[in-house]
Amino acid sequence: MKRKRIIIICITVLFLLIGIFLVNFERNDMDVNEALLSFSQLIENGKISSINLTIYHVNPRNFILFPYDVDFLVNNGADNIIYIKNLEAQIDLLKQIRSDTLIPVEEESRLNAEFYYIFKTKYGRKIFDVAMWGDDYSIYINGREFKSDDIFYDIIIPFLPEDIPEYLEACKDDANRVKDE
Repeated sequence: MKRKRIIIICITVLFLLIGIFLVNFERNDMDVNEALLSFSQLIENGKISSINLTIYHVNPRNFILFPYDVDFLVNNGADNIIYIKNLEAQIDLLKQIRSDTLIPVEEESRLNAEFYYIFKTKYGRKIFDVAMWGDDYSIYINGREFKSDDIFYDIIIPFLPEDIPEYLEACKDDANRVKDE
């Protein structure tokens, strides 16, 4: 009788863990969709002045010994941090950010965060973030990996110093080449 009770408890716990995993997996998809929808609504409602952008990146000329995760890049590894409080000039680009164009990758890869940017409200609440890159130039939005999309390059290019946009344009071209294969 005691053994039967233990087996029932183990099976119940297993089902609970599977349920929690499935709910969290689905929630990650919804988080990205909800975040981008919330962002689009702020833009459409003319509240662009309430959005700030922070960009962290490494200099492409630097030799990186190991893949950076976002925490390392933000806290230790960024060669440059750019704060943008006025995004009015980029409104047409920002309107192009949509979750319906995102294609999840089939096989997840390891992130090497050379570029990371985050949109926040003026009160510091995160709206969404983007980290670049995984394999085949995939991008990570709120921690989920998706196939590359030009808009996520185009948004930050105007704010980058000197020759960095040229490097990012080359990466965008490589990403498009990989996507077309």
